[in-house]
Amino acid sequence: MKHRIDKNFIIAKLDKDEDLMFQLENLAVLYNINAGIILTGIGMLKNFEVGYFNGSNYDSININERYELVSMHGSITKNEPRLHIHVGLASPKKELIGGHLIRATVDPLVELTILKIDGSFSRVYNPETNLKEFDPVI
Repeated sequence: MKHRIDKNFIIAKLDKDEDLMFQLENLAVLYNINAGIILTGIGMLKNFEVGYFNGSNYDSININERYELVSMHGSITKNEPRLHIHVGLASPKKELIGGHLIRATVDPLVELTILKIDGSFSRVYNPETNLKEFDPVI
């Protein structure tokens, strides 16, 4: 992975066979991100899992072949789960799938931009939704 910060923008390029979620966690630690927005992510992924929240847990699918990462965005908070990411991925047949990203391997690269925001964001459990929800004011 190559990366740098310019003002509050973190720009990174991830390389083949890197674990996307692991490297995003690394960037959050390296740049001390307690509040961040993943603005863009493009490239290709393989061996990924995406989910759909059914009200109590995530129904997910695993795909091992390479798909084009056409869209990635999300948030980074100070507490777990630190990353909340949604993706849109295009198959070799140009069919689009998407949802909550659970895991993924880069192949051959991913380019991404993160906006680091001063202060911190949190996730707070809401028993009505059964989710740790984003709270930008804590």
